[in-house]
Amino acid sequence: MKKIALVIALCVGAWYFFIGGRKLDEAMVREYYEKEAHAILSRDPELLCKQLSSKAVIQDHTVMMGQAQDATLNRDQACDATRETFKLFENVGSKMGGMLTIEYDFHLDSVQVATDRKSAKVEGTSTLKMGETVMQFRSSFTQELVRELGQMRLLRSDQRSVVRMGGAGAMTQSDFFRK
Repeated sequence: MKKIALVIALCVGAWYFFIGGRKLDEAMVREYYEKEAHAILSRDPELLCKQLSSKAVIQDHTVMMGQAQDATLNRDQACDATRETFKLFENVGSKMGGMLTIEYDFHLDSVQVATDRKSAKVEGTSTLKMGETVMQFRSSFTQELVRELGQMRLLRSDQRSVVRMGGAGAMTQSDFFRK
């Protein structure tokens, strides 16, 4: 009897590992972006890192102060960049005299779940504001999400961002980056 129960448990586990834990639907995709928003508003880069696949590839094109920068990041590089961004937010906030608020909003233009339900292609936009007018990141993205062991993960991203800085007269743009 114990052997039968063990075989059944192994079969269920194998099914979940190879099939059930890899299927996704549109509701799961939308929940992924809600969790991402929560992590950003909570200023939690580690939560954002957990949403990346170990095989993640992120193509990033950013324009800041008239300078364009292209980067291709893997999971570890993306996590490091996210940590640095949140440190920058703290630094800017302290230079402005306290913690600045973060506003984040996103819009999903399209969600296309693959017919085998193993991946989804998502196109959308997002806006991240720090303070009222201190810093603003406007992005458009095309991303591929997958489900790995029951968790939604970002596999590929092609994103374009424009960063604007104001400072409301309190600082010049170069003051944000002085040590």
